[in-house]
Amino acid sequence: MILKTSEGKDIFLKFEKKFLFISFFTFFTLQLVFIAIINDYSYKEYKYFIKDDIKKQLEICSYKLNCQNVKTSFINKQKTKIKPFTLVEKHNELYMLFGFNYLKKYYLKLSIDKKYYEQKLSKLKKNILKKFFIELVIIFILSIIFSLFLFIPLKEAYKINEIFIKDILHDFNTPLSTLKLNLYLLKKEIGENKRIEKLNQNINMLLNYQKNLKTFLNNNPNQKETFNIKNIIDEKLKFYSINYPTIKFKNEANLIINTNKNSFESIIENLISNAFKYNKKNGSIHIYIKNNILYIQDTGIGIKNPSKVFNRFYKENERGIGIGMHIVKKLADELKIDIKISSEINKGTTISLNLKHLTNH
Repeated sequence: MILKTSEGKDIFLKFEKKFLFISFFTFFTLQLVFIAIINDYSYKEYKYFIKDDIKKQLEICSYKLNCQNVKTSFINKQKTKIKPFTLVEKHNELYMLFGFNYLKKYYLKLSIDKKYYEQKLSKLKKNILKKFFIELVIIFILSIIFSLFLFIPLKEAYKINEIFIKDILHDFNTPLSTLKLNLYLLKKEIGENKRIEKLNQNINMLLNYQKNLKTFLNNNPNQKETFNIKNIIDEKLKFYSINYPTIKFKNEANLIINTNKNSFESIIENLISNAFKYNKKNGSIHIYIKNNILYIQDTGIGIKNPSKVFNRFYKENERGIGIGMHIVKKLADELKIDIKISSEINKGTTISLNLKHLTNH
């Protein structure tokens, strides 16, 4: 959401870490696979060159017959299936067979100790690994730069979104205030009217939603004051009962707490609103305190998955957009209120708010 709030910062930081990790991992892995294939190809190619070099040495030795580190012997032609001029690798030597016209029954065998070959291979491996690790460091640095570079436009888009939301919240004030003023003037002109009262109620609900969102976005939980929760609860019950006249309610919650009033009011606002909104016709709401725990109990339709209620955008019906309870949870966490939900389908829901950290001891 907005960068100034702890919620916005948390979401952005999580997104930032996730994006940077995924982009880094993707780029780094692709480059790693690429250089691994290239180095493997280089190793095989140089290995072939080493063997080819040994082959040429033995071919030259076949004319000199007196070469350093080369052993000379003869093999009966009938006892081998190996073709002449083929380099053969065995467990302790590399050798080639050579045929000459003056040797009718035998091949000339020239061999070289395999340790000579293995030393060259070992040196090749060291060079390839050294080159590989240098390339690894380079692609590691490039992957970090690439990830940060990709993140720049997303960060800018995030800031634009921040400004956009602030502007929308600000722009809501003018039309809503104008509507409220006109309803007030209309009420003075024609007197009490149920339809005017309902319109006024809906405008107040929009203003409350705006207030809740502002509280969520710009809240400072360190600004505390002492107040009785009964007054807030009574006010919200009265407010929502206008639209739900068939629902009975009872408030037995009477507790003085010290916390951020705006945040706490937003929590109560959402919970009582849901208790009315998702209740049954002729249902009831009972609010009470027990051991510094506030209980909001309704006889509503219930919740299928209470554990998912606090997830962003989770909803079980067409109403709303699924952020109300998410906001409640975030505000409750900021105020150090432990919130729990128990619910049964078609029987109702009970929400508990542990206020022990907010009471004056």
